[in-house]
Parts: sequence; C-alpha cells; structure tokens
Amino acid sequence: MAGEKNFENRLKRWLDSEGIYPLGHPKDQMPVAPCGYWEKRWGGGRYVKSGLPDMRVVVNGIAFEVELKATNGTPSELQKRNIRQINNSGGIAMVLYPEGFNTFKAMIKGVKSCPQDVPIVGLRVSTVALSNTGCDILRD
Repeated sequence: MAGEKNFENRLKRWLDSEGIYPLGHPKDQMPVAPCGYWEKRWGGGRYVKSGLPDMRVVVNGIAFEVELKATNGTPSELQKRNIRQINNSGGIAMVLYPEGFNTFKAMIKGVKSCPQDVPIVGLRVSTVALSNTGCDILRD
C-alpha cells in the first residue's frame, strides 16, 4: 500500500507542476497558470460508489479516470468492469502503474498542447497508440 501512496504523491506533485491543481485550490497559490484540475476519490465510504477509479484528472476539458496501482498491484474485477464501462461510454479510463508514468505524462502534455476544440475521437486514437501494460486502458 505504501508503494501506491508514494506513486500517488509523485503523480500529484507532477500534476501541480504542470498547472493541474486539486479541485478548489486557491488561485493565488498557483505558481503555474492552471489548465486543469484533479480530484482524489476516497473509496470504501458509505456514500462513495465502490470500484470507481482513484482520481479524475481534467486537462483542457478532457477527463481522465485513473486507477493507481503499485508495480505489483492488480485492479479488482469491479474496477476493471467500471474502467471498461467508462471507455465504452466514450470516456477515458485507465489503470496507471509507475512503469507507465512517462506514457501518462506524454498523454497529458499532448492534451495540454492541443487546441481545446480537438475532438475526443482524435484523443482516443492517441491513447490507444500510447497504451502499454504500464498505462493500460483495458480494451476488450
């Protein structure tokens, strides 16, 4: 569990450095111009749906649903089902391992560099091209 938490903290620091801040972050505390936000989901609570990805990362209006796993972690069947459902509905969801962090960074930087009117279809093609076992979008 510590490995996953360390990876999560590394991801959050990197997102902040790219101008992607936690939802509700004070604007006067943003050293980089904002281009998106992230929110952490806390599972296991009474009012939280089980199996949702750990984080939502939104960049230029494009939402990524990200389930974080340590190198040796595996998603549950419910997590896999929810990720497939998100992807089959036209969203973008993935299981992200530390080994796929550079691939994920490239995806986020690609979205940051695109004009905001780029259609989601084009982005889905690029995520398939960049997908690997370290950043898996769980295609059927």
